[in-house]
Amino acid sequence: MALTPAQRRDLRLLAGLRGVSVLGDSIALVTLYLRVAHGGHGWMIAALAIAAALPLVVLAPIAGHVVDRLAAKTFLSALCGLEGVICVGIGYLHGDVVTVGLMAVLTCGVAFSMPGYSALVPTLSGEENVTVAQSTIQSVQGVALTAGPALGGILVGATGQSWPLYLDAVSFFLAGVATLLLGSDRRPQRLEEHENKPARDLGAGMRLIFTDTLLRPVMVTVTVFMLSLGAVNVSEVFFITRTLHSSALFYGLVGASFGLGSIVGSLASKRLGQDPLTLVRVALLAIASIGVLIGAVGLVDHVGYVYPLMVVTGVLVGVINVAFSTLFAVRTPEALRGRVFAASGAFLYGAEMTSMVLGGVLLTAISPRTVFQLAGVSSTFTVLLIAPLELRTSRRARAVS
Repeated sequence: MALTPAQRRDLRLLAGLRGVSVLGDSIALVTLYLRVAHGGHGWMIAALAIAAALPLVVLAPIAGHVVDRLAAKTFLSALCGLEGVICVGIGYLHGDVVTVGLMAVLTCGVAFSMPGYSALVPTLSGEENVTVAQSTIQSVQGVALTAGPALGGILVGATGQSWPLYLDAVSFFLAGVATLLLGSDRRPQRLEEHENKPARDLGAGMRLIFTDTLLRPVMVTVTVFMLSLGAVNVSEVFFITRTLHSSALFYGLVGASFGLGSIVGSLASKRLGQDPLTLVRVALLAIASIGVLIGAVGLVDHVGYVYPLMVVTGVLVGVINVAFSTLFAVRTPEALRGRVFAASGAFLYGAEMTSMVLGGVLLTAISPRTVFQLAGVSSTFTVLLIAPLELRTSRRARAVS
């Protein structure tokens, strides 16, 4: 079904505010890494990375519960304002310990806003247009993630380390105002009628994921995939600059190639539809293909061959993002979406943190090239293990329908 004018307006507004917010966050994160790195303490960089991810894992049950109990527009708008104030504090106050501490506080807010906005998407677009909505939002966020690091570096060089953080604060304030302008709202009064589980059931999201015959295999596969991809992210800079003897500029272009591909993949995913079995097959096939591409990157001997491989990898990651988000939206009851998106985010960010540690450990024992090869093999092998389970769940779903 086509989007109504009101739905189209809300979707564009939501995509815009998420894009502005992600752009500001990307600029701020680069700025903070440069600030901490200036002190020369590697452990502070690791502490900042943990502060930017750990609250998303720890607070997931509470965050999902709160998101499913409060009116979305008012709560998310207030949260954006609070996050903006914290960003002002990070820009004004200096010192590594203060920076890491405030980053952790800011991420606590993000732990609530991420599932909040994710759960709001089907309300704004209508249940039958979730794929189109996710495609639009993911593509705009892809643009922001691609442009953010470069803008962050430019702004730090031109204005110092405070103004980029003030800019991030402005992005939060703008997102808060835009949220209030949305025409539709996700309200707990309406959701209460459809909730069969006790209202205080914090583990409902996690339990639903691991009892659903389609969400479980996809969640396990994507989590293992994130473990492999994270190890690649850690070793990528060494592979490009040391193994392939290229400059920092060429390393930056590799990231831009991946980002460009992810935007294309997100836009192309509008045609995926919303059939759960199709979304599962597409996600698993894309993960297996990425495994092959990552392994191929580990075989090249010139950086020029890396670019097309990373563009295609980015396209497939964009497809996975849309398929994953749509699948979880259409397979989850409206009343549980906040908890389910919070739980799935906890798994993915937990895998990302673990993979960063794993990548660092692997690099002390093996070469960056070997990390790419192992990551490619593990990603593909994971899908080969999950595929039989996916086929069984497909037959079971068809039998029920």
